[in-house]
Amino acid sequence: MANEVVGTAGAAGSDSEAVPPALLIYAIRNILHPTFIVGQIPDLLNLLTTVEGLRQLATKRLGQILALNQFYMEHPLDGQDVRVLTTKEIRALAHYQAQSERQREMYFDLLKNLCQVYIHYLWTAPESCLLAMRLNDFFPGCLEDYNRPSSLRFHMDLSENEKAEFGELKDEISVWMKSILEWEYEREKSGKQQGYSKTDLSTSFKDEFQVAFPPLDYADILDVLVGYLTSVEDMINKLEKWFPPLT
Repeated sequence: MANEVVGTAGAAGSDSEAVPPALLIYAIRNILHPTFIVGQIPDLLNLLTTVEGLRQLATKRLGQILALNQFYMEHPLDGQDVRVLTTKEIRALAHYQAQSERQREMYFDLLKNLCQVYIHYLWTAPESCLLAMRLNDFFPGCLEDYNRPSSLRFHMDLSENEKAEFGELKDEISVWMKSILEWEYEREKSGKQQGYSKTDLSTSFKDEFQVAFPPLDYADILDVLVGYLTSVEDMINKLEKWFPPLT
């Protein structure tokens, strides 16, 4: 299901309205529940990018609504019945507008954390052969011998400051991976000295890796993700309820 939605969103390009918000959020929740499917993080990232595009569009539209409402309140049209927003509606829209900066921060933190979680997962996953491709997806151009366009769309919408932060994250992960390679070398060296076979070392590798390099806390990341989705979904639903599209 998630793959189908990702494919549709990808075909839509930058047109975030092409996929219904409810379908996007449903696809994301299928990745998160009942168990977080870490191997689908690349799909999750593209889905999140499309949701963020919808959020930005909704925030822009509610700003236009508030500005138009203010204009009609200050310049009523003679002889025309123009309904202006109630105080409750104005407060609700202003609240959503005020959330925009925090929502963007949540989204960007999710991008960084999910990239880290996936790289950690991939190191011991059956599909570990994808590591070079995914590193290039997360940090285009980071590998000298593997420089291809990223399959992830979030890069197209990053500010200069966000791009700089992603550059810092790339450097941190590079240092982290070097430490893993050093650990692997020392582990294999020590294992040979103690008489362990390659099979023995391979069998215990994943458990020992998890101890030596603990993953980020999934629960904290999922809490932020659910909070972000809930706030965006609530805003979009409210706008659709109060200002339904003309048919």
